[in-house]
Amino acid sequence: MTPQSQDRPAEGGSPGEGPLDLHAALRLVNQAETRARQELHGNDGLIYLIWGLAWLVGYGTLHGSRFAWLPLASGQALAIHGGCILAALVSTVVLVSRQNRGIRGHSSYLGAMYGGGWALGFLTMGCLGGVVGAMTGDFWLRSMALNGIAILIVGLMYMAGGAMFNDRNQAVLGIWFLVVNIVSLLAGPLHFLTVLAVLGPLGFFGGAVAGTVRRRRLRAGA
Repeated sequence: MTPQSQDRPAEGGSPGEGPLDLHAALRLVNQAETRARQELHGNDGLIYLIWGLAWLVGYGTLHGSRFAWLPLASGQALAIHGGCILAALVSTVVLVSRQNRGIRGHSSYLGAMYGGGWALGFLTMGCLGGVVGAMTGDFWLRSMALNGIAILIVGLMYMAGGAMFNDRNQAVLGIWFLVVNIVSLLAGPLHFLTVLAVLGPLGFFGGAVAGTVRRRRLRAGA
C-alpha cells in the first residue's frame, strides 16, 4: 500500500465519513411509523370501552322500562339513556381533542371531515325524528325507527373511518353495527332493545380489547 492510497477516501464516501448503517436507518423508519400509528389511532380502546358502558347502561335502562324489571317510566328511561350517550360523547370529544393536538396537514383535514360527518349525520337524524314522531304515536315503534337510523349512521361512519385511516378495527365495528341494526329491526318493536342491549355493548367491548392489544404492540415496537 502506497502513502497515496492511505489518504484516499473510501469509494462512494468522503474523508472521515463512516459506512452507511442500514440497520440504524431501518430502526429510525420503524420508530417513525410506530409514532405515526400511535398518533393516528390514539387510545381508541378507552373510547370503545366508554361507549360500551354507555350502551350497556343506556339500552339496559330502556330494556328494563320496556319489560318492567326496572321501576321506570319510558320517559325516565329515555332521559337516562340520553344522559349516558351525552356523557360518552363529551368524553370522546375531550379524548380525541387531546390526542389530535398538534396534528396538522392532511391528517388534520381528514379528522375534521370525519368529525363533521358524524355531526351532520346526527343532525339529520334529529330532523328525521320530528317526521317519525308525526307518523306514529307508539313510543317503542318510534324508538325502534330512530335507533335504526342512528345505528345506520354509526355503522357507515365506522366503515368510512376504517377506510380513511386504514383502521381495520374500526371497519370491523362498522360491519358489526350494520349487522346488529338489521337483526334489531327484524326483531321488531318488542325485542329490538334486547338485541341492542346485548350485541351493541359486545361489539364495543370487543373493539376495546382489540384496540388495547394494538396499543400495547405499538408501544412494545417503539
